Amino acid sequence: MKDTKERIFTYLMSITFLFLCLLVSVKLFYKEPVEIDDSVVTSKIEYNDDITSIYVEYPRFKNDNINSIITSILYSYIKEFKESNENKVLDITYSLYFKDDFVNVMFHIENTLNNIKNKNILINLKENKISYITNLYNEEELKNEIYDLVYNKYSEDIYNKIKNESINNFTYIISEDQIDVYFNNIDFENIDYIPYVEIIINSKASTNDNTIQNKKYISFTYDDGPSEYTSDILKTFELNNSSTTFFMIGSKMSNNEKTIIEIDGSNSEIGMHGYTHKDLNELSEDEILSELNTANIIFESITNKTINYLRPPYGRYNEYISNLGYKIILWNIDPKDWLVKDSNKIYNNVIQNACDGCIVLMHDTYKETLEATKKLLPALNEMGYEIVSISKLLTEKNYIDKDNDAISYIK
Repeated sequence: MKDTKERIFTYLMSITFLFLCLLVSVKLFYKEPVEIDDSVVTSKIEYNDDITSIYVEYPRFKNDNINSIITSILYSYIKEFKESNENKVLDITYSLYFKDDFVNVMFHIENTLNNIKNKNILINLKENKISYITNLYNEEELKNEIYDLVYNKYSEDIYNKIKNESINNFTYIISEDQIDVYFNNIDFENIDYIPYVEIIINSKASTNDNTIQNKKYISFTYDDGPSEYTSDILKTFELNNSSTTFFMIGSKMSNNEKTIIEIDGSNSEIGMHGYTHKDLNELSEDEILSELNTANIIFESITNKTINYLRPPYGRYNEYISNLGYKIILWNIDPKDWLVKDSNKIYNNVIQNACDGCIVLMHDTYKETLEATKKLLPALNEMGYEIVSISKLLTEKNYIDKDNDAISYIK
């Protein structure tokens, strides 16, 4: 009987000890949840005089420290705006993005003095003080992600300027699926848009919706590849929510299977530029068939698909070539990138001649063409263009197919 009592006592003591250990663990590791105040109210600032119109909406929380952070930054921005002697309008609204112990206050700005569209204030709700993106994410990992995206999306001069700035100075929109990063704080010369990148956190994140009524469409096409720059050009189009058509030389395809597969799995596409880039008009009918069929066989062996579009080398073709079943794609904008090898000259030529339904001739075999592409895509997007592959251009422009007609642009 005595042994039984001792066993029961020992058991109870063990249970008590385990309970105390559990209690201590909870005290040590439990993180008090931040109570998100659902009574945030909107305050307004309005001011008007002969040359200035200001309308600002901003959030007020129950905590005075948070309110002080927001108002001091806003008042400083408004004061600087008012000091200009120009006629001007400032309109600011806001959105709130909550993540863990933080709130990201995003201000949406219409400022007629400059093209800044967004500013954000990240606040630590636990400590009621201003915070930074590096308090939420690993600094080195975030840097590498941002710089890699910028490098592939924008030109080298934009990339170098962004890399010289602190990442805490950028503007961030933070959601569960992605982080949008705007480079508002940098003075970029010769561009009238704010560069930005999207860091995808969750694969379910949606891309920008480009379906805008009366949108203008333009196609970029790249001849003579694949080359060492082809994959980077493809990345630039993808990061700019755009697509393109590569007209490839068959003899280069077999040594670049990875690039072919990469393009085939994207929104971009591949057309044919012959097997050896010979002038088809100088060949016999059998030689023409050999040039085109050999290239198509190589493409089919890699993708299990056939090629629909033909860009004849030098743009030269004849009636026999027209009847071989390929849709012949020419161009109406030629910046002669192969000759000038200057990204600024290529950029200016395309911008000056861009039109709805235009087809641009480029070559994915030059670094300068890659740099020009990085400058052109965001600039044309800002001008209201959607940059699309030949297939999408034909679809969006409701092109009515006519046998044997070569296409240089679509009205």
